[in-house]
Amino acid sequence: MRPSRLLVSALLAVLVAPGVSAAAPSRRPRVDPEAMREAIDAGSTDEGRYASSASYTNYLQSRLKHHAGDHRGAVDALRLALATDDGNPLLLTRLGEEYARLGDLTRAERELRRAVLRAPAYYPAHVLLGRVLTESKRFARARLHLRRAVTLKPREPEAYLVLTQLHLEMGAPDEAVKVVDALALALPGEASGYQRLGLALAERGDTARAERLLVEAATRAPGDVDVLTALAQLYEDTGRPVQAEESLARALERDPDSREVLLGAGRAALKAGSAVRARAYFDRLLSLSSEPEMPVRVAFSYLAAREPRAAAEVLEAARRGDHADPRLAYYAGLVHERMRRFADAAEAFAGVPAEADVYADARLRRARSLSLLGEHSRALTLFRAAMQESPADVEVRMQFARALERGGTPNRAELLLREGLSAGPSAALYDALAATLHRQGRGREALTLLRGAVARFPRDEDLLYVLGAAHERQGDVTGALARMRAVLAVSPDHAAALNFLGYLLAQAGQNLDEAERRVRRALELRPDTGAYLDSLGWVYFRRGDYARAVDALERASTLAPDEPVILEHLGDAYQRVARTDDAAAVWRRALEVLTLDPESAEPPGQRAALERKLNALPTRAPDR
Repeated sequence: MRPSRLLVSALLAVLVAPGVSAAAPSRRPRVDPEAMREAIDAGSTDEGRYASSASYTNYLQSRLKHHAGDHRGAVDALRLALATDDGNPLLLTRLGEEYARLGDLTRAERELRRAVLRAPAYYPAHVLLGRVLTESKRFARARLHLRRAVTLKPREPEAYLVLTQLHLEMGAPDEAVKVVDALALALPGEASGYQRLGLALAERGDTARAERLLVEAATRAPGDVDVLTALAQLYEDTGRPVQAEESLARALERDPDSREVLLGAGRAALKAGSAVRARAYFDRLLSLSSEPEMPVRVAFSYLAAREPRAAAEVLEAARRGDHADPRLAYYAGLVHERMRRFADAAEAFAGVPAEADVYADARLRRARSLSLLGEHSRALTLFRAAMQESPADVEVRMQFARALERGGTPNRAELLLREGLSAGPSAALYDALAATLHRQGRGREALTLLRGAVARFPRDEDLLYVLGAAHERQGDVTGALARMRAVLAVSPDHAAALNFLGYLLAQAGQNLDEAERRVRRALELRPDTGAYLDSLGWVYFRRGDYARAVDALERASTLAPDEPVILEHLGDAYQRVARTDDAAAVWRRALEVLTLDPESAEPPGQRAALERKLNALPTRAPDR
């Protein structure tokens, strides 16, 4: 989460983030310059009176430099203005603002103190001084000036909002709520305080308070689109998509053409389980926009909801448009590839022109799709072109070698990989060569190769990991466990090794507490990784905690849909909690994927194992 800076309209715009990082002690505390750009512009509309035309001229020069981003120049101009108009509170406040924008809070505070001494009733100086002092963590003094500002202009919201953020910085949310309640009393119908504090508390995880405040904001401003979308976001974040969609539907009554609201409503409808309502929102959205990014965003929304066919339809329709962007072909190819529809993927990738920035990747993916379809000649032609252009690209070399192997020339594949290794060591190339040798029945030779590489580079964590994976492919679980522990001895936070170790322990039914600990650490390092959640679900399964296994494996399947291993494990867990129909459904889906992409089987005999499980399910009696 990105920290917000207190000296900015982040206070006036969102009031987010849990605080300001403490800077190392220095004369000039570090300040986010972006955070300063909106500082007092809204509060200092009174241009005041000037002692001379020279003072006013220099003031105008300072404003021009301010808007050009030249804050050092603005400081110089303001000093010239003050030379003939010493003590002008507006000039002093503007000077304090410029120093704050430059990150010099010490000088900013000095000038602002001069301003409030010369003009104790000057509201903008008190507000900005409160911000500067809050940024410096001098909360008590900041509170004095902000309360003074509230007293001076009780119907101006700015000081209330800064004071609200101050209480959040101090860890006093109840006091922050009191401030926005006071703002609401001073300005009946005012909703911004409730909205902004609600958002801030939601980001801090205080969802109960946040919801109450946002509901109050929506009550006070029933047609405020920003309030309704903020409330919808809270509902979505707390797993209530139906309420999120309802809130966004109310926002659309006020602004039916809001693209962001339509997109959010479509996503919420998908999460609520209504593809029909989602399509209505998305169709309306796509009719309003000709930008190529919009069909992509809609397609990715469908993908996130595990609706790849709908995603493909959106992209293909966009590709047929009058002003189709070449990137649409690329994204359509990615969707088809994910669905294992390799013929459609190859056709889509072929639509990416050579001048497009994604052409190189599109050509590589097209070549792989053709290879998987058995069109080896066309695939190899594309791979050769890619190799000529990028001979040092490890990914291109590995994919080319795999295509050669599929095409019936494993010796050429091996030679290609060894040529790459002769140019320089690469854990990825060693892994590809070891896997190639293993598929040719030369697993022992693969282990010898990798042991030699590890002997030359004994602390290369990735090589150690590759050697562990090779042991596991050979069925040597003990050797694999030892090698994964060796990885962690070199790199304790190697997420893949932590996950692999945990999964191997679970598979072997050994030390399940350690297995869970290792997998959880991997998830801390790489949250929301489908493979790691699958491992966690498998730990629960092996422990006999089938309900938690179902939960973890369902989340894994959401993150990595159509992965045969995850689907098989999820079916196993469903079967144990007596959800036989669900088990059969996900096992059948796994078989469909394996039909389209046999190489995704893990282990190689996975298809036969799935068929046995399905055949063993009890047959339903016919309805009477």
